Amino acid sequence: MDTELTAAVVHDIKNALGVLEGMLAGLVQEPTREQAVSAQDMCTSLRERLIGFLTLYKASSQGLVARIDAVNPEDFLNAVVRDNPSGRAELKVTVNTQDMPVLGFFDENLVGLAMAAALQNATRFARSAIELGCVTEASGELVFSVRDDGPGLGAQENKPSTGLGTALCAAIAQAHQKGGRHGTVSLQDHQQGGALFTLRLP
Repeated sequence: MDTELTAAVVHDIKNALGVLEGMLAGLVQEPTREQAVSAQDMCTSLRERLIGFLTLYKASSQGLVARIDAVNPEDFLNAVVRDNPSGRAELKVTVNTQDMPVLGFFDENLVGLAMAAALQNATRFARSAIELGCVTEASGELVFSVRDDGPGLGAQENKPSTGLGTALCAAIAQAHQKGGRHGTVSLQDHQQGGALFTLRLP
């Protein structure tokens, strides 16, 4: 695993733990429901980051093995949305079922990590809407997508990303192989605005 990425992720988690410590100290002094919800959300975020980091570490040291199974993409994407709330009341996250296959063959746990990372990234930039989708292309590839209505790829952040999500998605795509082909990921500007993340699986 890249040492700069490792250092950045560990530093990010350390900072997040410091924020969580402050939240918990506030709860001890004057507990409120809002503070408790924020602390719980922070714990969930930290857990997801650690899972992603450990998955990427395993990919670099041992190699990821995708356990392929038949999965209903609509149920799968609805679960991704449900399990990864944006925390923004004004943000509408939907699943586009147009042309969605009844079944897809992929590792539900690994692709779930990739889609959660893509959704969290989209949440940082979206103005009011995020749309998830899944289609089967003529090539036979299963293509998952996350599109936001934000400013696109040129947007600047107050807090730069560690790159963990990008590396994790690439490793998960690579783990899906069939007939000498393997999965790929891409992030590009959408022609109608915003950014479009795609995960293609053979």
